[in-house]
Amino acid sequence: MLFSEALRNSPLDERAHWGYSTTLWKRGDRQRAIEHMREAVRLSGRNPDYTVRLGEMNLDMGDRNAARENALSVLSANRGHAEAWALLGDTHESERDWQAALECYHRALLIRSDYSRVQLSVAEIYRHTGRPQRTLAALDRMTDLHATASTDPEVLLIRGMALADLNRNVDAAEALAKASERMPSDRVDKQIQLVHAQHRIGELVPARMTLGRLLASNSNNPEVTRLQSMLDLSFAHLSDPIAPLGRDGKLLANQRTDGQNSLQNAASNVGTQNTTLIASPMLNGDSANWLRR
Repeated sequence: MLFSEALRNSPLDERAHWGYSTTLWKRGDRQRAIEHMREAVRLSGRNPDYTVRLGEMNLDMGDRNAARENALSVLSANRGHAEAWALLGDTHESERDWQAALECYHRALLIRSDYSRVQLSVAEIYRHTGRPQRTLAALDRMTDLHATASTDPEVLLIRGMALADLNRNVDAAEALAKASERMPSDRVDKQIQLVHAQHRIGELVPARMTLGRLLASNSNNPEVTRLQSMLDLSFAHLSDPIAPLGRDGKLLANQRTDGQNSLQNAASNVGTQNTTLIASPMLNGDSANWLRR
């Protein structure tokens, strides 16, 4: 209300447009938020901080070209603007142009060495490009500069996935469990990554617990439904690893003993109900970890 009142009283005040844009964005009225941030940029004579924020909004809306133009307009006047380099890196990262993104992120870090968001992006790129050791080194550097990073759920998630890439599954399981406990419920994309990562290393019960939190508010999400089916099949395979599969991917119940069916039901009741079964993980060719939990 304060910013809207300020805007009515001073329609040419760029700060009022910036504040009202921020409020609208938080409310989910994103198009109007962008309009007011664009006006703030215009009225301020292209204030670089407003321009970068406008670029971040554009990128969140999927308009990477507009976001890139915003970043470049700032950098054309000030090559030392770390946030503009970070935004430019984000536009390249959204296109999976890892090398260009890394170059921009490194420029940002040369200007602002403790830029935690950029450090996290660098660690993710190292993992995407098959360099998990570099990922862990980047995260360790981040933790050295920011004590709270050691308990940050996104840092723990990336660390867990990098450890899994190195077949350090016990350490990976510990990091992923901590990430699952701390990850905000509205970070659906990260929760989905967590389930995949835990499933990948055979942590089926923790994966189902993470999935249970997702299902509470995202039961209609097709990816969440697919994960539920994947976990159901994994539990079914664990309880009856030699039972044949039908053409639809379901275990053929009449091929099991009563005891096997009982074990199947017990496994399936951990956290969620059965749905169509569609996938089963292989753990580097070794199924031993399936029996750990």
